[in-house]
Amino acid sequence: MRWRNWLKLIGLVLLVWIMSTIDWEQATQTLLKLNPAYLLGYLVFFVAMMFVRTIRLRIALSKLGHQLAFIDCYVATLEPAFMGVVTPGRLGEFTRVGYIHANGVPMPKAIVVVIVERLIDIAVLLVFGAGGMVYIFAPASSRFSGGVVVALGLLLFFGAIHGYGNVLRYLQKYLGWILRWEPSFMTHHRKALTSSFNIVMEQSAKPIFLISLACIAMNLTQIFFLAKAFGLQADYLVVLFAYAVATLIALLPISVGGLGTREATYIMIMGHAGILKEQALVFSLMDGVVLSILGLFMLTVPVWMWRLGKG
Repeated sequence: MRWRNWLKLIGLVLLVWIMSTIDWEQATQTLLKLNPAYLLGYLVFFVAMMFVRTIRLRIALSKLGHQLAFIDCYVATLEPAFMGVVTPGRLGEFTRVGYIHANGVPMPKAIVVVIVERLIDIAVLLVFGAGGMVYIFAPASSRFSGGVVVALGLLLFFGAIHGYGNVLRYLQKYLGWILRWEPSFMTHHRKALTSSFNIVMEQSAKPIFLISLACIAMNLTQIFFLAKAFGLQADYLVVLFAYAVATLIALLPISVGGLGTREATYIMIMGHAGILKEQALVFSLMDGVVLSILGLFMLTVPVWMWRLGKG
């Protein structure tokens, strides 16, 4: 485990190096010129996106036969998300499982629902990130192909979810030999998780995917408002795709909360569109740290007040 902890220092070292190379006067001017009206628009869509994620969890669990109240799904979405941002180990994913399980969902299903939500979110981001890389680095005459990549990628992914049963039968037929080397003490847990995974994929994956598209649309709208707040003179599609790629890079286990890796990605991609690295750095920190923590704090305070009221 120690080597993984050391790996996380890569992002922090990268962030320190980036901050040592920027013009702080330019960065300060960028911060002071932000348009508060557009920042408010960012927060409005951030709040809307979190409520949609709450609804997504409730629908996914309802499809599995577990009728959780909206407030329970709200708590299971918001507080873990807040903990995931402010804790180095991204503890939010673990606490989300605990919240769901505490409300009557069997542990294997609780684990799998969280995993499937996460996997689908990442897959959607991968599709947009792939399309974005094509759009950003392809010749100007071929940029439309970025949209084609996104459309085809989403269709293929939805097709894979729709045909999950066929994919599962194929894997069982041709990859079943792998289980011969499975330790006996893992068999029970593997069967419970596998059974739950199949149920979640067959009953909840489609609504999770469709609502994930709505979430990513709101994420991209947030980024659009943030770009307007900065008054960036650039192709806004590059900025939107930079968000998708930077979010994916931030998931790599070489930083704490994506710090450093996210900023480097924003600087590289936004620099391709002629945006100053000082602007890109402040943009990344506002999106990934300041506004995210502020928005989640605002949404989590009612949870804490509700708990105090119950106590």
